[in-house]
Amino acid sequence: MHKLLALLVFGALAVPLSQAQAGGTPDLSGTWNINAAKSDFGQAPAPSKQSEVITQNGNDFTFKISSTSDMGSQDYTFSVKADGIETPFPANALPADTPFKIVSTSAKWDGPALVVTEKTSFQDSPGTLTATYTLSPDGKVLTKDSKINASMGEFDMKAVYDKQ
Repeated sequence: MHKLLALLVFGALAVPLSQAQAGGTPDLSGTWNINAAKSDFGQAPAPSKQSEVITQNGNDFTFKISSTSDMGSQDYTFSVKADGIETPFPANALPADTPFKIVSTSAKWDGPALVVTEKTSFQDSPGTLTATYTLSPDGKVLTKDSKINASMGEFDMKAVYDKQ
């Protein structure tokens, strides 16, 4: 179970929100680093290092994720559009031998919060990770509340990121 939770932490998207753009939705950009001391990963081990570099063009986003934990390191890049449409996750984005896979992603705005849903697979058992991202009033802290629904049950996690 710890391995599944650790892999879900690796696979979880960390989509930082910064200033609002015209139209009222936040502008996603920059580099965000995990603040493990302020985060709550539940039963999963916290990553020792994790960062996300976000590039935004309108509602199109590219995420470059780098994460290190006791389970090893992962680096991957993917794109998603905040239009609510499910998009297949690139087959080569994660190592072929990893037991955790992200099958597809979708994203949509819920007011000023971004909701990202990932359909996942761990050792061929399907699951879902839904993350809601909110930004502090000063734009320097991103909070990501995640609900993971997997074959072993439901889990909640809270990740806090500091803007660099």
